[in-house]
Amino acid sequence: MTKKILLIEIGTEELPAKLLSSISLSFYKNLNEELKLYTIVYKKIEYFSTPRRLALKIIDIDTTDKTIEINKKGPSIIDAYDKDGAPTNAANRWAKYCGININEATRIKTKQGEWLFCQKKIKQKKIEILLPKIIDIALKKIIIQKSMRWNVTNEKFFRPIRNIVILLDRKVIKGKIFDVFSNNFLQNHISCQEKIEIKDAKEYPLILFQRNNIIADYEIRKKTIINQINKISEKINGYIKTSNNLIEEITSLVESPTALLGTFKKNFLKIPKKILVHVIESQQKCFPIYNVKNELFPNFIFISNIDSKKPNKIILGNEKVMDARLSDAAFFLQNDRKIKLEDYLMSLKKVLFQNNLGTLYDKTLRLQILIQWISKYSCINIQDAIRAAQLSKCDLVTSMVCEFPALQGTVGMYYSLSDKEKKDVSQAIQEQYSPSFSGDKLPSTMIGCSLAIADKMDTLSGMFCIGNIPTSAKDPFALRRLAIGILRIIIIKNIPLDLKCLINKSLSLYNIKYVNDVIIYNKIIKFFMNRLVYWYEENSYDIKVIQSVLSSQLTEPRDIHKKIQAISFFQNLEYSKSIIQSIKRISNILKKEKEKITGHVDIQLIQEKEEIVLFSTIKKFHTDTKKLFQEKKYKEILLKTKVLEKPIYNFFDKVKIHHSNIKIRINRLILLKKIESIFTKITNFSYLY
Repeated sequence: MTKKILLIEIGTEELPAKLLSSISLSFYKNLNEELKLYTIVYKKIEYFSTPRRLALKIIDIDTTDKTIEINKKGPSIIDAYDKDGAPTNAANRWAKYCGININEATRIKTKQGEWLFCQKKIKQKKIEILLPKIIDIALKKIIIQKSMRWNVTNEKFFRPIRNIVILLDRKVIKGKIFDVFSNNFLQNHISCQEKIEIKDAKEYPLILFQRNNIIADYEIRKKTIINQINKISEKINGYIKTSNNLIEEITSLVESPTALLGTFKKNFLKIPKKILVHVIESQQKCFPIYNVKNELFPNFIFISNIDSKKPNKIILGNEKVMDARLSDAAFFLQNDRKIKLEDYLMSLKKVLFQNNLGTLYDKTLRLQILIQWISKYSCINIQDAIRAAQLSKCDLVTSMVCEFPALQGTVGMYYSLSDKEKKDVSQAIQEQYSPSFSGDKLPSTMIGCSLAIADKMDTLSGMFCIGNIPTSAKDPFALRRLAIGILRIIIIKNIPLDLKCLINKSLSLYNIKYVNDVIIYNKIIKFFMNRLVYWYEENSYDIKVIQSVLSSQLTEPRDIHKKIQAISFFQNLEYSKSIIQSIKRISNILKKEKEKITGHVDIQLIQEKEEIVLFSTIKKFHTDTKKLFQEKKYKEILLKTKVLEKPIYNFFDKVKIHHSNIKIRINRLILLKKIESIFTKITNFSYLY
């Protein structure tokens, strides 16, 4: 076995920062799969990525010429030959794929019949010939949503590929990928046109750092950035609130990171904190610095992509850009505050919410009605709720939000606080868009929760009314995210809202011609239930438990959640299997009865001791759990079912159900029906058998 190091580096133009990690990982996984397909063994694969390169270093790859054995099962004999005994097209295609003549195929017999079979040994192509093909396939298998075409082959990739290095130890593997010939010259830093010659694969990635401070390893580059910004902030007695998303993005934007400290005018600290941080982080991709009191310093740290001998020039340039952006924010703030937030309300009449769904002003009117209805369930001050809904969209027409759309809600909160609105009202304006992504935190106030439900439900209902319904492939209006957001708020905040009532109330606020509310309701409720299944599965709940509860057509998420939690808990109890088996046995007995079993148990017809005990236990169980059922405390109810375990067992063991006396038989079946009804009030246990 001959072991070598294989280096592959794909030099590109600047790759999209937010996709760099996933592109690199996909390339690694795809190449790994292709090597396994060709039975090429190796010790490990190291992967690297910068904005201008994707690289893989395969350690101890086996380059020995080898013979591989092919075992291919073909079509059945019935399908392989026609009635005259001539091979069919299917048989010929299979033989061609295996590289044999149809007459060379053997036959194998199985329980399913007789089949053609190919078994042969072939000499695999040399690895030098296979590698370009393997790399080409690995690159093209990366899923690309937004791609570019740049050469005569019209092939697609994220960005144009400008250079390809394939080096096996010291040998250059010749190949052509994306119309680019391979070589042993690495793409240099963007500031340098001269390429870096690499003579041995083992020199990678150290040679990049030695020649131009390029850190090819993503994780090392990320740690370097974190260490640099922490050291700078500590020097001025500050600290950084490390945002992982920002760190990841900046790591993907640079390959020779150098952290530098910039300064802005103290006057800009008067800008509301969240707006100031947004400009520094999201707009300028820099790090704000905080003191021990959680106040901002008039400083920022930025990451340069070059280790300059004249850093002061770079700092001055970045300070000028930061000054311009903060000046814009200060100007918009000053301009917006010439009038109150509520004075922007009438301007919403000029802004379309969605075709056929009216303006943002129309949406605001609907939100006021819907939140007033929701407030009955969320126990909030109705007037405060209506006020929050009234002001909720006003910031969308301010200069600040027009310039910085991501600040919608946040700007509304600051402006309403400045106008002396109640704190809960102002906070609800900010929280109306939460949760905005998977794992995002929920609104902290009940008014915020109510407004968030109203806003999401109004959008969802409207989109379903005009036919903008998500498909398996597309969800352009993020309606799945809105539905999950509504469900999370209702469940986690324990709001007794019924989806059926919520959907119907929301639909009633739309006056759209030719829309059948019943049909739309059925589509929306089905959409919610599918999202609910998805959410519970994501949270590791048993699908059988989920289905058992949802099969009852419940529409109150809080009730559904309590049942799913209770049954999941019940399944782990020692006696649960015995109880479930008893329910199954009772259900099977009752199903065999042609006549419907109804009525009350006749005490006069009870003969056996075990019948008396079971009847008394059921009666006491009903008494003990009546209040628990009213309070929907399903966990406590299921814990109490243990008292039924032994009486049910003894009943089946000692009592003959199918008695010769028809009245006694029916009476015993009614007794079983009483047991079944206890459990069907909780869930459909047939899914748990």
